[in-house]
Amino acid sequence: MEGTIKSARRVLEIFEFFAQTHAAATVKELSQCLGYPQSSTSLLLKSLLAQDYLRYDPSTRAYYPTLRVMLLGSWVHDEIFGNGSLISLLEGLRREFGHSVLLGMRQGIYVRYIVTLCAETTGLPPYATGILRPVCRAAVGKILLAGLRNAEISLIARRANAQEADPACKVAVPELLADIEVCRQRGWAESRGRVVPGRNVIAMALPPVPGQMDLAIGLGGPEDEIVRQRDQLVERLRQIGVALQGRATLQAVMAPAPRPVLADGNKAAPGARL
Repeated sequence: MEGTIKSARRVLEIFEFFAQTHAAATVKELSQCLGYPQSSTSLLLKSLLAQDYLRYDPSTRAYYPTLRVMLLGSWVHDEIFGNGSLISLLEGLRREFGHSVLLGMRQGIYVRYIVTLCAETTGLPPYATGILRPVCRAAVGKILLAGLRNAEISLIARRANAQEADPACKVAVPELLADIEVCRQRGWAESRGRVVPGRNVIAMALPPVPGQMDLAIGLGGPEDEIVRQRDQLVERLRQIGVALQGRATLQAVMAPAPRPVLADGNKAAPGARL
């Protein structure tokens, strides 16, 4: 991927591998699964071990993330979702409907699934955490595009078409804009097999959080099942959006006021009277 430093990208991909597999892994397993040279993989893992981001089991020669990895982003989770667990919320959705649950953000001409909780049996390929999907065709991508101006959407679509090798996967910009307008009016998007044949995803944007990337949540499964349950899925996603909006509003009300800036440029101490 352009614009990334190889070693930094590999560290993040290693963490995403663990997030997807929920299992320990050896140097050889990580090297084969991620396509890295074994020597480079070994050095990266030893470095992360030395910094307490991984633990090592000599009996199996396997590495596993420590709680330090979780704590890296815990403050971001709390800032966005309060004290409730987003993963628990997503897991509840998966149990309720038996479909895969996705959380995604836009990354240029793609949407990246940053959390994927896959249904146990669908007969379809599983979603992988960190995977990229075309933003103009994936439901999670289209509902995120719906928050942009049409001119910006058109630029994204033309750029995506320029990089798409398969003519069948290119999008017609006027049709995309019409589809996006429908998404805006009803508040949700649908893929209807445009990314993976036979699979449908219904997606809805989550309430925006200042200073954070826009996120969207999707429910995916066999196309006929998703169509049959469409009304239920849309209503449940709306309920989740309302609940999260309530948390965000409460946090905004309870957040401490910004500290005033003094004449010398420094911020006043908390509680100081000016």
